[in-house]
Amino acid sequence: MRSAFTMIELVFVIVILGILASVAIPKLVATRDDAEVAAGIQRVSSLITDLGSYYTSHGKFDNNVSLMTNEQLVDSAKALFSGNINTTPAYFSNTAKTKICLKVVVDDANGTLNIAAASDGSSYCNALITGLGSMIGVHRFGGSVIYN
Repeated sequence: MRSAFTMIELVFVIVILGILASVAIPKLVATRDDAEVAAGIQRVSSLITDLGSYYTSHGKFDNNVSLMTNEQLVDSAKALFSGNINTTPAYFSNTAKTKICLKVVVDDANGTLNIAAASDGSSYCNALITGLGSMIGVHRFGGSVIYN
């Protein structure tokens, strides 16, 4: 009675594992990328809702983005945005802040939020822009100043 595997049996097992890995790894990477895009779409939706709610309740946009939403925007250098969002465009990026995908501009005088494509050509940005569909464009808000 033998108590060990032969070399051929071990090679066959390794080949089978290699074939399974070559099929499974691309599927896992694609699933992760799809999840990142879905999270990005949710973040943009949250940004629109937050800014719209703020404008509706206060009758104006605030200069400080962090007072209006928890979504983090970046500047053109991919650093955390800290400018006046009424005069300087902010940008929407992936969570790692390595890609700039959307340009966000508010117009306090007209009560509008403009979300425009600013893709850096990455597959993430292209998929995000495609997934957003009608969320890209001008959003008009109205309000009657609930809070002062």
